[in-house]
Amino acid sequence: MTEPTHARGASEQPPADQAPPERAPVEHVLDEYQPMSALALDDVARWPTLDTAGARVLTAVTSDPSAPTWVHRTGDRLTSDDLAALRGAPRRHAAAPGPDAGAPPAWVDALVARAHEQVPRYRRRAREGRSSGTTPLTALPTLDRDDLRGGVADLVPLDVALDRVLEGTSSGSTGAALRIPLHPVTVAADLLLLHRLMGDAGVAWHAEPDRLGLVNLVDQRAAFTYASAMTAFPRPDEVAAPVMARVNLDDAAWNAPGDRERFLAAWDPQVVSTSPLPLVRLVELVRAGLVLHPLALVSGAAHLTPAVRALVGETWDVPLLDLYGLRETGPVAARWDDGPHVVLPRRVWVEVLDADGVPCPDGVRGEIAVTTDENPYLPLLRYRTGDHGSLRRRADGTVEVHGLEGRAPVRYQHADGSWRPSVDATQVLQGHGLAAWELHQDAAGAVHLTALPASPGTPAGLTAARQAGQALERLLGRPVGLDVLADSARFGGLKPRRFSSALDPLSRDAPT
Repeated sequence: MTEPTHARGASEQPPADQAPPERAPVEHVLDEYQPMSALALDDVARWPTLDTAGARVLTAVTSDPSAPTWVHRTGDRLTSDDLAALRGAPRRHAAAPGPDAGAPPAWVDALVARAHEQVPRYRRRAREGRSSGTTPLTALPTLDRDDLRGGVADLVPLDVALDRVLEGTSSGSTGAALRIPLHPVTVAADLLLLHRLMGDAGVAWHAEPDRLGLVNLVDQRAAFTYASAMTAFPRPDEVAAPVMARVNLDDAAWNAPGDRERFLAAWDPQVVSTSPLPLVRLVELVRAGLVLHPLALVSGAAHLTPAVRALVGETWDVPLLDLYGLRETGPVAARWDDGPHVVLPRRVWVEVLDADGVPCPDGVRGEIAVTTDENPYLPLLRYRTGDHGSLRRRADGTVEVHGLEGRAPVRYQHADGSWRPSVDATQVLQGHGLAAWELHQDAAGAVHLTALPASPGTPAGLTAARQAGQALERLLGRPVGLDVLADSARFGGLKPRRFSSALDPLSRDAPT
């Protein structure tokens, strides 16, 4: 799953080997930096096109007495040329069906050819005679998360300038985080896509200087929080750019009790972008007295269950967009109800593959693979997502993903009855160097960890796994059963299902 993001120069979460503080000092800001330099960017470099009116709004948000503890400062980096290109980009529509409705569109063949000319991984294949620029897509090997983790530079085209690279991270579904190169225009294009989707759903999303245009909510013990101006947001020239903020709902992310509610109520975000578990937490805050008036909500990054959708529907009578994608691929498909996801009108080609990488016929379930070049720094050919579903191609070119089974939102119950989101466990397990894991809580509350260390079968790996289990015991206040793997065969070459719970009523594993 994915969530609408904003450009930033550092990862979303604190480094895995760094214990997050209970609360960062108010004055502590992780400014963006230049590689091999201690100089931070100034605000002109962060927002090259931000005018005086927009800067005033941004300052009002960041200096609000009730604001959260900002631990990052970042901008969209968009130039006037970028904004002109974004405004001039044609609106895309579903591809017209060809003689073979299952055949990739022409841009896919062009991408295969370009990859063999410019992408190191495929240039090497061409030199070795294993494939060429005319090889059909389905004859190429698939990619997966290990390929990116092992050397993302092998997939960056040689002919793209690297002077504008931003960095994003993805905790994904295998455990170890990825660092993804992003382009400012790519990130801004995701915002424009979201704005168009809102318009298509009848949501009148216009810039209002006294409201946050967008809030991205998380709920975890430590996270990067920041505010930024959205200079690419469609608006008349005389209207100031709206502000977005990334906000952590966790109590420790705020300077004083009640600040969270005061800040959110005062800036009343127009669109709330989050994932299912923070969305549930937001509903709890509203039921406790917080008043918000969202135009729409967006859920990504995890599987949106019908139970969570119903909970939101009882709270706000506004559209809820379920947006599917990954940090690696960008947005892929979306839906406004519990029906099938519809593949978005972008340069995104979706296949459903069996275990051997062979495309499944329409209607047959398999693993979703994505081909895309929306991100110039990371064109992907047949990237296996670890998520599953089946395809249906309509006569008008629309492609639907049915029965999408993505990463589910999971909470674990502490011994004191409170809940801990799985992202907290992610930070703990990544911090102890695990390459992959499965963590399950049964209906009686017992917790079991299956761990694959980064150095499996070694004393160091065994020690790391044991320490990870002990850290989970401290996190959850419960004993943790531990199964340490000597190799990845336990997962059958597939991505492990990292988190599951038979206790959490919002999880698909819980009894109904």
